[in-house]
Amino acid sequence: MCETAEILAQESFHSTGNNHGMFQDLALLYWSIMATDEQEKRRLSYFHLSMKRLKTYFESCFTVDGVHVENSPTYHLMVSRQLGNVRKIAVAAAHADVVYYDKLILNAERYATHALMPSGTYPPVSDTQQNRIATSGANTVFQSGDFEYASTRGNRGSCPVERTLVLPDSGYAIYRSAWGDPDATFAFFSAAYNADYHKHSDDLSFFLRSKGVDLLSESGPYSYDYKDPFSRYAYSQFAHNSLVVDDISLPRTDQRAETVLLRTLEERPDGFTVEGTNGRYDDVVHRRIVDVREQAGVPEFDLTDEILSENEHTYQLLWNIGVDVSVVLHGQGFELFHGGKKVMDLLIEADVPTSLSLHEGVKKPRPLGWRFPKFGEAVPAKVIAVSFNGQSACVKTRIRFGEFSYSSRLSPDSSGWSRFLGEVPLNYQFRPGSSARGREYLAVVFSAINEPGDFTYNYKATVDEVDISALYILDDFGDQGAYYHSDHRSEAIFRSVQALIDWIARKHNVPPDKLVAVGSSKGGTAALIHGMAFPFGRIIVGAPQTHIGSFVAGPHPNILQFMAGGTSEQDIEHLDGIVQRVALSADRIPPTSILVGQNDHHLRHHVEPLVAELTAMGLPAPSVTALSDLSHADIGSVYRLFLAANLEQFVSGKNEEALPYRLTSTEDSGIVRLKVHAPSDVQLAFKLFRDGDLLARRGYSDRQVVLFRDLAPGRYRIRVYERPAGEGEPTAFTTHWIALE
Repeated sequence: MCETAEILAQESFHSTGNNHGMFQDLALLYWSIMATDEQEKRRLSYFHLSMKRLKTYFESCFTVDGVHVENSPTYHLMVSRQLGNVRKIAVAAAHADVVYYDKLILNAERYATHALMPSGTYPPVSDTQQNRIATSGANTVFQSGDFEYASTRGNRGSCPVERTLVLPDSGYAIYRSAWGDPDATFAFFSAAYNADYHKHSDDLSFFLRSKGVDLLSESGPYSYDYKDPFSRYAYSQFAHNSLVVDDISLPRTDQRAETVLLRTLEERPDGFTVEGTNGRYDDVVHRRIVDVREQAGVPEFDLTDEILSENEHTYQLLWNIGVDVSVVLHGQGFELFHGGKKVMDLLIEADVPTSLSLHEGVKKPRPLGWRFPKFGEAVPAKVIAVSFNGQSACVKTRIRFGEFSYSSRLSPDSSGWSRFLGEVPLNYQFRPGSSARGREYLAVVFSAINEPGDFTYNYKATVDEVDISALYILDDFGDQGAYYHSDHRSEAIFRSVQALIDWIARKHNVPPDKLVAVGSSKGGTAALIHGMAFPFGRIIVGAPQTHIGSFVAGPHPNILQFMAGGTSEQDIEHLDGIVQRVALSADRIPPTSILVGQNDHHLRHHVEPLVAELTAMGLPAPSVTALSDLSHADIGSVYRLFLAANLEQFVSGKNEEALPYRLTSTEDSGIVRLKVHAPSDVQLAFKLFRDGDLLARRGYSDRQVVLFRDLAPGRYRIRVYERPAGEGEPTAFTTHWIALE
């Protein structure tokens, strides 16, 4: 032991500036205490040497906030335990450094306490191992009882007063919703590069846990073998919730520690607003503002990522997802579920086009989407990449646990929904027709505008009643849809929808002339756009907005902002020209039927201008059915009848244009009743058939309701003739069959 002490005392052997040197000095200190009286001179010399070295180390390895610089809460705790041992010796020896150690331990306890998650473990940041702290013996280090309360989840000790901790000099901001509650919400934001030891490329990473599960997580460490691909992944930016530039991670360490900063903007009892800066990139600066506040006791998190550069780059903001939650991905956000219940959602708003993609358990060309619960143990985990291009960008992220951004129409258990990995991923549902003939045709259904965050399909019950295959595509882009077309003028959404339609049609052997595009309002506009661009065999729409910009500028400026990138007159004009530009570039214009109300402003501002514009361009104009006493708010109920009637015609191969109608029967009275919704300037005539036999007829008149009485059991249908009042060529269509038992 004496020979070892001599070696430890040599400056050439001493490992200065890290915890290895600390352990050398502790060993030398303990030797000096245990040495015999015969070694008094050397004992005193080594005592003073080790105490001097240890104070020098502690002064350098703790920030002014009392946080250990090796970037890991577990290393902070480990060194704090040794700090406590040195303090005890200083007290026993009446050493002059007692006051210094008392203050340092008090500061060290504050960080050690707040960094503990409600589970009593530390978050998997940097090289942190997730072990239960209450059983580690560390409670004897700190004296106030706060740390013991946090580590035992409120079973012992005293409850801390503050629920937030912001340490700008150290680079940490920590929030929790409550002490002593294992289900409390916990957030850990790091803008810390205090030393190279145990450093990960986790600058500006944001960790979030609630209800006992990790929501936005990190991979954790895999090993200290830098040659192992999983180890390199764990150290890289891809394993953290940070910004990746040009698909290349920042190195684990470099000489740019001074460019990683944290600034306090505001501190509150229920949260804080801080700004982290990462300037380690060659020509990019990343600033992330984290705003944490509570509404009616529920925490809310708003992040703003500002990326600045003078050069073009590809960017990815990564969100590593906890292994215990399931994900539903949307165009600009996602929902998280645990145990079948929604626990969080996240919605982004950017000033550039963005695309979200989901990855899990990828090994090549490099690892992506992994969690390391213990050293050497790898578990697949989901990671969501928010991708965009350009020089500079601003991305705002809204994270909610209540007052969600998304209405949960989809869930991880939702049947029938699939994900198409196009240029922009799409959520869709495909249903085949019930017969061989029905499977020869495909209806592509586009949805209208709902409330923000409420994304669903329309007219599914109507389409499903017709024997035809159906493709329902969600327009879950932005916060209220994008007309299946554009994101900040990028048409990647449009191209992806076209690619999905093409893929489904080819997969199920449906030729273009047997495709029909359907929808009303926004869905009708999308049906026009995609029906002409593909082109389809038929388009059946209700009250579309053909001048999109002029329409959304008033009630939906959020859609205008998302689609065009601004709300100026030029942005309005850009969206106003979408339908016309598609029509001009189309190979052909399919037969198109439009239903609209005479009281609907869509007739005057959208439908009639479309007819005039197509006619002026020498293109086929759509057929317009304008019904009196029909407003835009009422279009859905009548369009359902219009859609069903014309889908029946399309699948039958006759493809006669039909008016909306409802055919019913009263079996005990032998009555068949037909109600037709026809324009006011149209006269109707009717012929009743049982099987193939003509039974009765009604001549032309203004009536739109007809009854046939005293009918025998059998199958009936009605041939409907329509002609303009006065004179003009009549047209006709045939209803579906109805049975009288």
